[in-house]
Amino acid sequence: MIGTSAKIKFRYLTLVLILASILVFTGLSYALLRNTRHNLSASGLGKVKAVSESMMCEFCHLPHNANPAVPLWNSQTSDAAYTMYKSEYLQRAGYEAPTALGKFPDVGYRSRFCLSCHDGTVAIGGTYVLKGTKLAAPKKILGAGAEGRLPASSGSYLGVDLSNDHPVGIKYDAGISIHFGKGIRSMELKMPAPSADLKPQKGVKLYPPQSGSIQGYVECTSCHDPHTENKKFIVLSAANHATAVNRLCDQCHAKTEWNGSAHQASARVYKDPGVVKDYGANMVNNLLCMNCHKSHNGFGRPYLLRKVEENTCFDGAAGSSNTAPCHGNGAGVSGGKEIENLIKRAYGHPATTVAGAHTDLDVLSPLYLDWNTKRHAECVDCHNPHKAGIGSHSSANQWYPNVVTAVTNNVSNALKGVTGVEPSSWGSLWSVPTAFLTIESASKEYQICFKCHSYYSLQDADGISVFITASGATITDQSKEFNVNNKSAHPAVKSLNDQSGSRFPKALTPSQLTAPWTTAGNQTMYCSDCHGADNEAATDPKGPHGSSYKYMLKGRGKHWPANAGGTLWKWSNKNTDLFCMNCHPLAGRGNDTFTLHNSRGHDVPCVNCHVVIPHGSKRSRLIGYASDTQPYNYGGNSLKVTGFRKAQGPFAYLKSDCSTAAGCHGTPGIGMGFEP
Repeated sequence: MIGTSAKIKFRYLTLVLILASILVFTGLSYALLRNTRHNLSASGLGKVKAVSESMMCEFCHLPHNANPAVPLWNSQTSDAAYTMYKSEYLQRAGYEAPTALGKFPDVGYRSRFCLSCHDGTVAIGGTYVLKGTKLAAPKKILGAGAEGRLPASSGSYLGVDLSNDHPVGIKYDAGISIHFGKGIRSMELKMPAPSADLKPQKGVKLYPPQSGSIQGYVECTSCHDPHTENKKFIVLSAANHATAVNRLCDQCHAKTEWNGSAHQASARVYKDPGVVKDYGANMVNNLLCMNCHKSHNGFGRPYLLRKVEENTCFDGAAGSSNTAPCHGNGAGVSGGKEIENLIKRAYGHPATTVAGAHTDLDVLSPLYLDWNTKRHAECVDCHNPHKAGIGSHSSANQWYPNVVTAVTNNVSNALKGVTGVEPSSWGSLWSVPTAFLTIESASKEYQICFKCHSYYSLQDADGISVFITASGATITDQSKEFNVNNKSAHPAVKSLNDQSGSRFPKALTPSQLTAPWTTAGNQTMYCSDCHGADNEAATDPKGPHGSSYKYMLKGRGKHWPANAGGTLWKWSNKNTDLFCMNCHPLAGRGNDTFTLHNSRGHDVPCVNCHVVIPHGSKRSRLIGYASDTQPYNYGGNSLKVTGFRKAQGPFAYLKSDCSTAAGCHGTPGIGMGFEP
């Protein structure tokens, strides 16, 4: 047993050590505080400081008779009602988002202390007691605004609108997940349950409610240590501000597939000197999260975006697009991919024309994709900035892949991690799929396109909408046109040999195609093999962002169904500007001296026989009938065929395999085996 004398000595030694620790800690905190902008005494280094007062700690803390006792508070607390951060992402996930900041002892009171200065509603020098004397009026502060408050011009001014600031008073819960129809997507958060011991320490701190729950809540002091001598009081130290902030983000936000992605790995350089001044770095792979997000006072609501919607993609952390290595007008100079000008071309996706309609996770409800009220096409509808890889599906100086296979419609690097939809049932021939699975990460490019270009958002039972594009075309249901049970379709969904509704022979012969498509029948393709920018083989970034040509048609030939002068294409005036000739030689090769296209009497407009929307058809070889309606029947009266049956090969057609309203050969509408 320990004797009484030993116990006394032990307790005395313990007390001495505790007091020594307090003195050391206080001394360190005091020393650190002295060189920060939170030193509001007359010795402070910032522009906002006291006129004559030499005390530092007393602007916030009081050792006795503090109000409230935790954390020995000595300053007037803001009574402001705040507009809190909110997002559809949190709401649809069922996340517990705060609607207000509480007062002591409720959740949020710690943040309210910080906001007493930073919301501009309370005098900075509004302390209760100073040197044992209760103050009758706030201390005078240099650089303060009206009534001694923080001026709105200050970089640390937040105001009472917190909707563009990182949420505080919010529960951290890594167990929340979202159902996508195919598997579960987590909220991409990581952090162990907080310790019951929440004394000041290095790293992110979470605070439990007074009920004793182990669930942690985020407050201002989770990320900021008001006594730390570094830029913005970040709780983690690093070589520069950008690294410190990104290390801080990583403590809670675990972005899957982020490492090695385009935005994580890019070494492109900002030309804006203000970026280096603010962050101590000027490369995309140094700024990381800071390229697109801003913890406080960003212009893009929600999601803490730096700029409003697509302007974040154009400018990044720079003050203008021409000094940013991102996707704005100056990207070409800085080594980026200049998308802004593409979108502003005559024909393209309306990424810059609609504001406020987009919310994250739109794919989880077609109501948020409805063309009537929420028509939009934002960058993140087609790209996941946290997962997008470097490069596209085609090589440099090409507008299509140089090798094609049965899985060439798999998403390219640029489309990794994007949500999509897949028909859960295709239905019958030429029918509109109406049931879909929502997918967290689309595996096929068409699944991304179908989010908007199908019944999922169009909600048209017949597949023909009332909406018109800038090209003057009617928006149609592409899931109907690419239906695997159709008699014919371009292989965006399935290879031709896997096209369920197609009759033998399902594929064209190699002689009817140009490279690399000559592996006929066993290949698939992208929607963006046909739709994209003007000159993807040269300077234009690949993809259907925008074009100077109708329907965003790309390749050597960019015109359909008429040439540049407006004349409908037909055999006698075909040339390399005809869009179909990008992949189909038409005249054939070798001994193809007698084909349907170049035989005598077939010098007629292409749309006399083929549907004008060449995605797919209820009949073989994209044949349309005179009975078909617009928009598949160009102008409502271009189609002349009344009966057609597919032959066993390109040289096996007989005159009796086709009939027309003009009665060219065969009785109109009569023929055994004609397709309905």
